[in-house]
Amino acid sequence: MIRVHQVKCDSDDRNVIESHLLRKLNMKSEDLLAWEIHRKSVDARHQKVLFSYVLDCKVRKEKQYLKHKDVIKRPDERYKQVEMGEKPLSNRPIVVGFGPAGMFAALLLAQRGYCPIVFERGSKVEIRKEKVENFWAGKELDEECNVQFGEGGAGAFSDGKLTTRSKDSRARKVLEDLVHFGAKDEILIDAHPHIGTDAFLKIIKACRQEIERLGGTFYFDTQVTGIQVENKKLTGIHTTIGDFACQALVFACGHSASDTILSLYKEGIQLENKPFAVGVRIEHTQEYINQAMLKECCKDPRLTPARYQLTHMASNKKGIYTFCMCPGGFVVNASSKKEQLVINGMSYAARDGVNANSALLVQVNESDYGDTLFAGLEYQENLEKKAYKMSGGYRPCTQLAKDYLQGKVSTGFEEVQPSCVMGASFVDLNKLFSKSVNQALHEALVAYEEKVPGFVEKGAILSAVESRSSSSLKIYRDETYQSNIQGLFPCGEGSGYAGGIMTSAIDGLRCSESLISIFDNSMIKK
Repeated sequence: MIRVHQVKCDSDDRNVIESHLLRKLNMKSEDLLAWEIHRKSVDARHQKVLFSYVLDCKVRKEKQYLKHKDVIKRPDERYKQVEMGEKPLSNRPIVVGFGPAGMFAALLLAQRGYCPIVFERGSKVEIRKEKVENFWAGKELDEECNVQFGEGGAGAFSDGKLTTRSKDSRARKVLEDLVHFGAKDEILIDAHPHIGTDAFLKIIKACRQEIERLGGTFYFDTQVTGIQVENKKLTGIHTTIGDFACQALVFACGHSASDTILSLYKEGIQLENKPFAVGVRIEHTQEYINQAMLKECCKDPRLTPARYQLTHMASNKKGIYTFCMCPGGFVVNASSKKEQLVINGMSYAARDGVNANSALLVQVNESDYGDTLFAGLEYQENLEKKAYKMSGGYRPCTQLAKDYLQGKVSTGFEEVQPSCVMGASFVDLNKLFSKSVNQALHEALVAYEEKVPGFVEKGAILSAVESRSSSSLKIYRDETYQSNIQGLFPCGEGSGYAGGIMTSAIDGLRCSESLISIFDNSMIKK
């Protein structure tokens, strides 16, 4: 089999694609035995829209066609199982957290016969969805079940983007498992695949049911409050429903469970500060984004809703970037603690909302908050508390982007109306952030307006505070993916080793693979 890159045409019809493939390789039709699409992307840089395909082809005279530009031998991307280790495991392995990292860690363990036990401090997706929507409707925040905590993790209430720069073959397994659980098979070939909150919730439930069918056990609304350690080896865990013996633990608590991480620190787990980012959500109409990004092609339904990705380096050496861009999406309250204001963005599968939004983030590090352990966490929490006080509650701190640049409180909206159902509180965001963060955001907005006219001046809305894109702490782990406590495998975004759904899921697989390669499951009491 060969893999052919850069097969471009203006159609998604198989006959048209095949004709362009044959022309590109100067190939006779009888030499092409079979082909399939490996990846599909869009090239909208010209007036005429082109689709760019990567095709896997079975051909005669393979060596001849491998000499062509853009042609390689198809790599073996099949998922490779690790061999089971020899160390006897007398208790079922435990997975803490059921976000993307915990989901795929538990799924692999279940598939290999380890019958994992999963602890999730929040509720099942069905109950969680109701609690989150009740909070958005004005009811009390549930600190144990919200946008951050609950089945599916923080990724459940997002755009559900599945893009990753990783070339890891595990990415294919993640996508194939998601399709097995109900995702559309187009995610296997799209260059920028996404699922959407509404579809992702159904997939999460199907994954849980598969793990249970394979012998796994779930404890929802149950927080892990500590661990038991003897001679630097894990022997058990403490939870809100009792203690459990444990030799092997995949710790995938998510980026907001600082209380759980602190409980592990008290038992000797090794931590370090990690740079993270803070900033705002910027909101435009999707119609404007379509026009700004696609120009003459802005009405083409094959391309809309359009998306964007922007970066900038400020004069104070701070990097600013857009993150988690949600076409046709909504700004939502993502608080997990009372009197702390956090926002995020999400989209449904159809991406048919009036607005587009994206995080606009500034990198912060020890130069901003000091080098003592937990200084970053304290900085993050203080910013969220300050935002809550400035807002007077859980409504996002809001300001027109152009008013932010001028340092004046907005008095109304223009072309863009806010999408957050909880409303908005007009404030001067310059008083929320530090001088260095404000400087970086100001410079980035000016640069983006020059690059994309109207990015600021078309009534763009800024909402704050976006502060949970990643964890402020990292848990040490060695080449076996274990922490300094043997048997404890830090995993995913909360442990400092991932930054989105795909990278978290891949990290979950890596940690479970390491666990499997060390421990034998034949002695587990199932």
